Amino acid sequence: MNEKQQYKDLVLRALWDWAERNCAGKLDGKTREGRPPVLKSVFAHRNVLLPPHAGPILAAIEAIAPKRRHRLFQSLRSSQALTQSVFGAVAAFGRLDVLEGIDAECGCPAFFTDSGGWRLEMEHDVDTLNEPRRSRTSIDVLLDGPERRVAVECKFTEAKFGRCSRTDLKPDELNYCDGNYRVQAGRRERCALTEPRVSDGEVAAKCFEIRYWRYLPRIFDWAADRDHVPCPFHAGYQLARNALAACFAPDGGFDPDRGHVLLVYDARNPAFAAGGEAERQWRGALAACLLPGLLRRVSWQRLATAIAAAPDLTWLADGLRAKYGLEPFHAEPTAPPPATRE
Repeated sequence: MNEKQQYKDLVLRALWDWAERNCAGKLDGKTREGRPPVLKSVFAHRNVLLPPHAGPILAAIEAIAPKRRHRLFQSLRSSQALTQSVFGAVAAFGRLDVLEGIDAECGCPAFFTDSGGWRLEMEHDVDTLNEPRRSRTSIDVLLDGPERRVAVECKFTEAKFGRCSRTDLKPDELNYCDGNYRVQAGRRERCALTEPRVSDGEVAAKCFEIRYWRYLPRIFDWAADRDHVPCPFHAGYQLARNALAACFAPDGGFDPDRGHVLLVYDARNPAFAAGGEAERQWRGALAACLLPGLLRRVSWQRLATAIAAAPDLTWLADGLRAKYGLEPFHAEPTAPPPATRE
């Protein structure tokens, strides 16, 4: 059995064991074989780990509005539900201080050294890149501080980061791209996303010139004025969008020195180990990044360690262990060597 299958089986076993103990009568009734437990829509909120006492329960449940839930939120494998369980509880209990002093794998602070003056928001919409409304960047967790901001991207069992979807279009469709950054398909711009166009569902007279390539060269070694084969933004799409979002100030100004992206991932997931697809995407973006510390990452297991040390959040650490198999580290893992730009 390969590592991917072993990991999948490990996660599914933990999720089904937890579901059978905690979700009797609330699942969709479909077979267990090879799939995660899925809640009936009316019980979707039960996918969030909730405290045993009543006080902060409502705040934890409302951390993400139902209309902002992902399509697969009802699946117990949902990374959004895991994210809400952890960061929703941290916010509901007023315990941003739990995130203080956690080191990212690069040695920089994962979040911050002092939580004073910081604010947490989940599913934060980014409207500074001139994206059409239906495709705007949404940050899983945004931490806004007095002088910095952290855009948190959360993964669980995902095998890779999101790529640019323009290569999925048919060659005769508007905005099709062959995966290379070059003028093609009768356009004037090298990027289909930069080409001004009318977006579906928007006012017909309103054209969009998405501003990705206006700012990408300021934070990545990707020149906007020459061809790239293949397009580096294609593979690094989700990471780069988050990096751009992290560099915008609340007033809309672009300041590459005021923020960073933090990836939270499952250390057991082979996709984030050497040879994994997500790891290759991460390393590619990291090697091209012009700003040391802009891209940082930390594991769920490392967060579970900090959570377990907070007496009022031990229920959450227990839940992460029981539902997801996420064990706190008893000793700090050895950080992988940082990627360097060539």
